[in-house]
Amino acid sequence: MAAAQQDTTQHQLRTVQVFGKPAEVYAAGSRVVQVDSAYLSTYSSGTLAEALQARTPIYFKSYGASGTSTVAFRGTNASQTAVLWNGLNIAPATLGQSDFSTLPLSGIGEVAVQHGAAAATYGSGAIGGAVLLNSAKYKTARLSGDVKLEAGSFGRYFGSGSAGYSTKKFSFGVSAYGQLAKNDFKYKDLTRFGTPEVRQDNAQVEQHGFTKDLSWQISPQTQLAVHGWYTFSDRELQPAMGSAYADARQRDESLRLMAELQHQSRFGQTDIKLAYFNEYLHYTDLSNDSKSEVDTYQLQAEQTFTRGERWSLRGGLNMQHFVADNDGYAAQQDENRASLFALFRYNPVQPLQLSLNLRQALVEGFNPPPTPALGFNWKFFNSNQHQVSLKGNASGSYRVPTLNDRFWAGTGNPDLKPEQGWSYELGLRHVLVQGNTFLLETEATAYHMLVDDWIQWSPGNTGAWRPVNLQKVESKGIELSTTATSTLREVKLSSTAGYTYTSSEQVEVYEGNGDEGKQLMYVPRHKAILSAEANYRNWRLLGNLNYTGLRYTSNSETNNLDSFILLNLALSRKLQLGQHSLLLTLRSDNMTNAAYQTMAYRAMPPRGYTFSLRFIIP
Repeated sequence: MAAAQQDTTQHQLRTVQVFGKPAEVYAAGSRVVQVDSAYLSTYSSGTLAEALQARTPIYFKSYGASGTSTVAFRGTNASQTAVLWNGLNIAPATLGQSDFSTLPLSGIGEVAVQHGAAAATYGSGAIGGAVLLNSAKYKTARLSGDVKLEAGSFGRYFGSGSAGYSTKKFSFGVSAYGQLAKNDFKYKDLTRFGTPEVRQDNAQVEQHGFTKDLSWQISPQTQLAVHGWYTFSDRELQPAMGSAYADARQRDESLRLMAELQHQSRFGQTDIKLAYFNEYLHYTDLSNDSKSEVDTYQLQAEQTFTRGERWSLRGGLNMQHFVADNDGYAAQQDENRASLFALFRYNPVQPLQLSLNLRQALVEGFNPPPTPALGFNWKFFNSNQHQVSLKGNASGSYRVPTLNDRFWAGTGNPDLKPEQGWSYELGLRHVLVQGNTFLLETEATAYHMLVDDWIQWSPGNTGAWRPVNLQKVESKGIELSTTATSTLREVKLSSTAGYTYTSSEQVEVYEGNGDEGKQLMYVPRHKAILSAEANYRNWRLLGNLNYTGLRYTSNSETNNLDSFILLNLALSRKLQLGQHSLLLTLRSDNMTNAAYQTMAYRAMPPRGYTFSLRFIIP
């Protein structure tokens, strides 16, 4: 076991097996955090952006209540974050990034984040970190399901349902959701004299989607799984304050299909994944009508060899084929990518765990370097109450320019170089256990990252945005986190606190291009979260406090957005109806009515309320 001794493991929030299927098993020395199931259940009507913003000190840039929402790990940008679904990267080759506002929590089983470079494990784009999504698992030996209805402020309505059934050899689950949000809140227009209060218009969002998951144990050694995930979003794009009315609208449609075969033999475990992803985007305004569609075909084959509890080796091949039709391109663009990888985990002695990973990518028109990763976890002190571990990691990373970076007519830059970088981190972890009533886990990590030929879209002298290579960017900082759980008779308490300090600066500049020694735009130096949960009998109180520091809106540090604090509260009451349950929840988002922006001149909702009913079978 990678967790504690027998007398403490049973009290930990999550036990991680050394030799399990998840790829993070081979991420010794890296920081991997899982979003707790209590939050995912209470906020299941939300998006992945809202969940990660509330439960992790990661910064999201949201273009208003109806606009796109993208992530920034450790001072990097959205294209430098890998998003994986059941182990495969879902970012389209056109944008090279995921819009988290179109990724619903409904139908997702597990959400985890890995901080830091992980290209050896996940490939191109995993420079700042990775978001790991897994489908829901249906293991109840009878029919199970739930129905949720929700209504909230600013014309927001949500409904979802799921059903699942399983036997020893077969399991099946399906879920569906739908949402309408008018987003007609009031805000102060900072661009008008006297900052009058006005009502937001052109910000309505309609979303729906479904998931299907099937698993069949063909034999004791062989299992087949099929997953499907469809999302649809039709939204009016919220205009910036003071801008002319443009009637901007965007429709996003995503279909993700995957089949996975797993087989156990005397040679180890064989995993074969075959996937098809389709991403469609249609943007219109008063003067534009643009469509983009990209098909991704992906094959990944892995073989895992395990010997006792000492070592495990996983080798594999990943192949991708992209077909992109985009009105912004002069012609259809096709691209092939492949990579070979080997992931090795070795425990020479019980307190020490080592991992050594290597990936070699093959991309048309580019020559990415080999990307290694070496990490360790050393539990150098272990008693009945205290465990202290030292961990560290050194990782290479790379990112191939996206198709939009290279081929967008008028602004694309075909001469862009691929990004290459190195990341180093060192951390200390302490676990304190006192009987069955108290658990405290604390972790501190310091990191340093250097990325050559960093690609960034920024406005030029004419105001037009285009991608350029910044010669060298240095990102460094610290990450602190602590989690506590306690039981006082019938009251169960838990809390999580996290803080990050991030310095992300351009340290070497091409002649006449860039702002050396200044914080990159939209990277807050300070970010912190505090969440707490109290359970008493059938009552649950959940709170989230989120602090985001000052951010500059340009690389020259000439303009900035003020810091802000958000407070969200949720109170739930569970009613038992025979074998079934009815869950009543009242939520208040932005309870202090803070006025804030995550992108310049994009208004965000004030205080709002939501009430939901959830009927659970059994």
